Amino acid sequence: MTKFKYTIKLFFTTAMIFVLSGCGDMFDLDINQDPNNPTQAGSALLLTRAQYSLMADMAGGVNNNLMGFMGMIGSADDWNLGQGSYNGFWGGMYADQLKDLEGIIEANQGETGSPQYLGIAQLLKAYAMSTMVDLFGDVPYSEALKGNAAEAIVNPNFDDDQAVYNEMLALIDEGLANVTNPRRPIAINGDLIYGGNTTRWNKFGRSLKLRLLMNTRLVNSNAKSEIEALITGGNLIAANNEDFTFQFSKTVTPDNRHPWYQSSYTAGTNGFTYILHQYMLESLEDGDPRWPYYFRRIQGTVLDLTDPSQRNTAPCSQTPACTYRYMVLNQQIIDRLYTNKGIAYTDAAKTFLAGLFGRDRADPAGVPLDGDFRLIPGVYPAGGYYDVTTPSIPAANRAPGGGIFPAMTTINVLYYQIEAILAMGVAGDARALFKKAIEDHIAKVVAFGRATDANSVAPPITMSDGRKLETPAYVNLWLQRYDNATTNAAKLNVVGKQLWFSSWGNGYDLYNFFRRTGLPNTIQEPILAPRDFPLRLPYPQQELTLNPNAASYEGVVYDRDPIFWDVQ
Repeated sequence: MTKFKYTIKLFFTTAMIFVLSGCGDMFDLDINQDPNNPTQAGSALLLTRAQYSLMADMAGGVNNNLMGFMGMIGSADDWNLGQGSYNGFWGGMYADQLKDLEGIIEANQGETGSPQYLGIAQLLKAYAMSTMVDLFGDVPYSEALKGNAAEAIVNPNFDDDQAVYNEMLALIDEGLANVTNPRRPIAINGDLIYGGNTTRWNKFGRSLKLRLLMNTRLVNSNAKSEIEALITGGNLIAANNEDFTFQFSKTVTPDNRHPWYQSSYTAGTNGFTYILHQYMLESLEDGDPRWPYYFRRIQGTVLDLTDPSQRNTAPCSQTPACTYRYMVLNQQIIDRLYTNKGIAYTDAAKTFLAGLFGRDRADPAGVPLDGDFRLIPGVYPAGGYYDVTTPSIPAANRAPGGGIFPAMTTINVLYYQIEAILAMGVAGDARALFKKAIEDHIAKVVAFGRATDANSVAPPITMSDGRKLETPAYVNLWLQRYDNATTNAAKLNVVGKQLWFSSWGNGYDLYNFFRRTGLPNTIQEPILAPRDFPLRLPYPQQELTLNPNAASYEGVVYDRDPIFWDVQ
């Protein structure tokens, strides 16, 4: 080594010693921490993950069951629920979604945290926890999410459902204060719902508070004044771009498409459950312009009931108590849809009607190999196809995708206000709001459908069986029904039935509305239901088995024991 090189090496070695000594004890460095791979995810990543897993779970099996409870689809439409049915939903809410949201909340406390991230996480937590109460009643809250705390709690106690709801109302207020806090404004990244728009989060929070107050209106003596104050104060969800809606992707791998899309459009064969006959029939009978957006026929062949194999495939072939039966061969249905409306029952009409293949509510017969006959979800909200003149089974993975879960929209907010007026005497014009709710939902469905499937047709629509679907005629039909109802309770029944038709894709608000009001009362009764109407979901067997503090809830009966706000 030359003298020059030795001098240079000695200089850098000496300088490094001074640098390290100036930074403190070099042996305090944690060589196991990689700054490029942090053990704690950032708020943006946690927010994305929490929103996706929360909304995907909300749009999945539980949502299907709630729609089944309400006579829309054949998912738990006989009300016979198992203790193991909700292990995954419960575990996901606590271990994933709520845990991620709690991570955001903890990371954004104090002066150095972002009040906007904090507020969004608080509002989402209030949405998730209040939904858990709506579904299960008492749930772990005050001791939950502490499995890795300094004093770990792995078996949390359950909190009283009303107490949790009160906590959520307070948490909403905190969230609202934070999302509107001008301190340390930063760009909110990772927000799949509102793209970091805190004005829209503020409207969501206020609308969520209205939802909770409506749920508790029968057990809260201050409900009317609190609801009036919210409505008068405005800043509620009032436009499509303010809707609390989750957009699913179109990607095949990984498959993050709408759960209904995955059931109906990915295999070249249909795996979706039955759409119930009353729902598909009455909306068509009324001339609902949403019909070809909601539903997609996949066959038009009339089965031969003299052939035993075909007869056993036909709906209600083994259940005499069916009301609707195999509709294409039911003269009463033909009269309702065609003869009584002056529409010729042509061969094209027969082909059309053969595609209305579903089930009567809670038909106890076995399930034949009829998946490739059933009516399936259409373009709204699943991202599938608009209905077509010539029905066929969609080729796998060819439909557009990009479905949505309409978790809480301007339509829901309108129905909260209508109910408040009719049931509580809150000031307002219920009829005008009802008209707006119907028109706006039709417009919302049509706009989504036309943006998703280029074959979608805007109303007025001429169907392949010859009938016309027109928005003004449909709206006037429902306003006439509303006007003919002689009491507020009767008007609310009409409103509830239209809410039924406007809840395709989201059973949560409809299920809550029914428990608050007992309406609508014009849904087909189950043919054979081994249990009564579910007043809540059964506690998951996994929680009852593994958490000793859940032992006292083994005696809770889902069709006997209501949650705290269900007192009607």
